[in-house]
Amino acid sequence: MTRVGPASALPAWAVLAARPYPLRPALVGLATLSTIVAAFAFVRAIPEVWGVDAMRNMAAATAALHGSFGQVPDYLYSPLAAVLTVPASLLPPAIAIALWLAARLGILLVGAAIATRGLARLDRVLIAICLVTFLPLLYDLEVGNVTVLVLAAIAIVAWNPDRLMTGIPMGLLLATAPKPQMIPVLVWMLVANRKALAGAITTAGVATLTGVAVTGIVAYTTWIATLRAPAYLNTGGEIINLAIWPQPPIVVWVGTALAVIGWAMAMRRGYWAGLLGAMCLGLLLAPYTLIYGAGVLPAAVPAAARAAPRATLLFAFTAPVALLLVFPLWVAAILGLAALLPAVLWQAAPDHPGGRRTPRRGPEPVS
Repeated sequence: MTRVGPASALPAWAVLAARPYPLRPALVGLATLSTIVAAFAFVRAIPEVWGVDAMRNMAAATAALHGSFGQVPDYLYSPLAAVLTVPASLLPPAIAIALWLAARLGILLVGAAIATRGLARLDRVLIAICLVTFLPLLYDLEVGNVTVLVLAAIAIVAWNPDRLMTGIPMGLLLATAPKPQMIPVLVWMLVANRKALAGAITTAGVATLTGVAVTGIVAYTTWIATLRAPAYLNTGGEIINLAIWPQPPIVVWVGTALAVIGWAMAMRRGYWAGLLGAMCLGLLLAPYTLIYGAGVLPAAVPAAARAAPRATLLFAFTAPVALLLVFPLWVAAILGLAALLPAVLWQAAPDHPGGRRTPRRGPEPVS
């Protein structure tokens, strides 16, 4: 194998990770595997988890409507989120859950359409199938959570030019459904999208003040107290925390140090590596991480698939099993890719799917 130009300095593993592959057969295999696993997981889980988060959200909305916010166990969203859910709570539950499912499916399909512009129609359909059947997103759709909205908010920031307006969806999420895993992403925004971060902070502040005016300060103090000690994480049984913290102390300390170092290295690799590293760090070091938290990772997949096609495909094929059995190790391995893949390969990542064009000088071809 002959390496040309700057590629000659690349380690052999990076050259292998960046080598392209036949797209159509890979997508057919991945879509088939993902669909089979997703169908099994969906059918098995549906009797216990179908719409549970959506039902909890509507119960919290009803409580807020009657001035008793905080009476719904395990509700971790803000009083403003409860108020915004009031219209849904007035509908029959089955209809409200179906509409919520349809809205999030629509968001995923629009995102897939944007990210795959320029590909053949069949390839675009296969990628959309892979996205919807990605286990974290499938679980989010099933329980009625908001990870799809978090994914959309990150993509709006990352896939577009740095503007105040692109931070508005992120700000609304911070004011209604703040998630600890988003803290590293906000730090990444401070470096890479400062205008969007300013828009997010401003929107979050205005929305929070509106929420306080509507629901009262007592509702917000109740909410903060709930966030400090989520009851369902202390019951020891039903909820499995997939972050690093349940591991033995030595693993926690070493793993935390390595994760932070890896994130710092990823931030130095460039825009997309920094985002991918930030999302992984948030999943590993958040006080609690559930499987649907990994549903944010597709925001960086178009870039990762260009920078390291074979490595990205490997992570996609192993996801159905690894997410269930070795979640922290799988996420840590992705963080390692973001940190160690040479910057010259990240520079070959596509311009932002949403239309942002950043002049980049890609690596020389590898043959």
